Amino acid sequence: MTPPGPIRKPVAQTIAVLSVSSAEEDHFHLQDIFSSPGRTLYPDIGFTMTAKSTIAAAKSALQRGRMSIVMCEHDVSPGSWKELLDFVQRLPAPPPLIVTSRVADERMWAEVLNLGGYDVLAKPLNSEEVIRTVTSAWSLWQHRFQVQMRAENSQAAGGNAA
Repeated sequence: MTPPGPIRKPVAQTIAVLSVSSAEEDHFHLQDIFSSPGRTLYPDIGFTMTAKSTIAAAKSALQRGRMSIVMCEHDVSPGSWKELLDFVQRLPAPPPLIVTSRVADERMWAEVLNLGGYDVLAKPLNSEEVIRTVTSAWSLWQHRFQVQMRAENSQAAGGNAA
């Protein structure tokens, strides 16, 4: 008789991540992190990842569907993470943007945060740090989205009563 495989709990939530990098290995590394069966941090959360190599392709993906999180390489080109951040901030439910970089330092971190980004992750990426940062950003995004939806529903209800 064959022993049963590991019991996997159903996923309670799924976080949709958009990865933007001109380096294909960045996408592979993130996919490995998100799909790791041995991941113990937040095992009840699932991840889907969409990989894009340009800012233009990322903008197109964001226009077509809702993403929970955007992760953008600092040195992506053509374009820049700042251009993508500006675009993201104009979306109806703007997802948090996390910048990744090999040269992450305090100055870059301060710039990203001051411009409205969520965080900076140093490369090579640490699996637990990625999962922790992405789930924290997603939690904030969920809260903001729920507050926004309540406000819109409240306005709609108030407008119907008039």
